[in-house]
Amino acid sequence: MFSINAIFAQGRYREMSITGAGSYGTGLIGFDRLKNINEFSLIYSYWLNDTSTLDVSINYIMSEYKVDVFETGKPDTETTPGWESLSGTVGVRYQPDWDFFLDFGFGAGIGYEGWWVKSDVFEDRRGDGPVYYLLMDVEYPIREWLSVGVYVEPFYYPLNERLETRVDIDRSGNVDADYDKLKNSWIVVGGGWVRVRIY
Repeated sequence: MFSINAIFAQGRYREMSITGAGSYGTGLIGFDRLKNINEFSLIYSYWLNDTSTLDVSINYIMSEYKVDVFETGKPDTETTPGWESLSGTVGVRYQPDWDFFLDFGFGAGIGYEGWWVKSDVFEDRRGDGPVYYLLMDVEYPIREWLSVGVYVEPFYYPLNERLETRVDIDRSGNVDADYDKLKNSWIVVGGGWVRVRIY
């Protein structure tokens, strides 16, 4: 029984791994105003069979955008609020089992995110909503337990949110803001990762 279990444990479908990823991105359809987008992920993967993994990940995105500020009695200026997001996702990744020095993967999944805006000029805001993702990656195995790779990952936000476009401040300090309303926006990130097999 021990020998059977030992052989069984060597199968690819029994592997589990942890991946740390970092990337740089761009926004589309409303989120195109976001600049300096950086994304960091921690991913747990479990092989369901010889070609598919179940992926559970935590993703943190940080970015910023510019807002025009018009204050009575002062020169016009700009402010740069920060837009950040923390999401948890679950998905499936398909990796064909072929005899090649690189492995290619394709995945998709769904999750939920919380986001927040921080500013020195107007009141901070926060919210939450669903998020979906697609994944395309290339993996290079260094050791049986270690590999590196590059990836592209579009995140889709079917939300109806807003980003400030200008802020007006009167002599009393009251703040009035104009907004871009957002719906069906995307953030596309690309970068590299390190994957470590833990079982």
